[in-house]
Amino acid sequence: MERLLRAAGRCALAFVLVLGLVALLPRAVRDAVPDAVIGGAVLVVVWVLGARRVAGRPR
Repeated sequence: MERLLRAAGRCALAFVLVLGLVALLPRAVRDAVPDAVIGGAVLVVVWVLGARRVAGRPR
């Protein structure tokens, strides 16, 4: 259960980080970027963090 909560926390952190980066963009750029791109960016960040964690496990 602890592992699941940590993973959910990491996903939430990645989501907040991406939204924060989007908020820093100029308004014209934010309006031009579709919502699907933002959602895709969140998925990519979460995937990269997960892949990094799996690759770093000792055998």
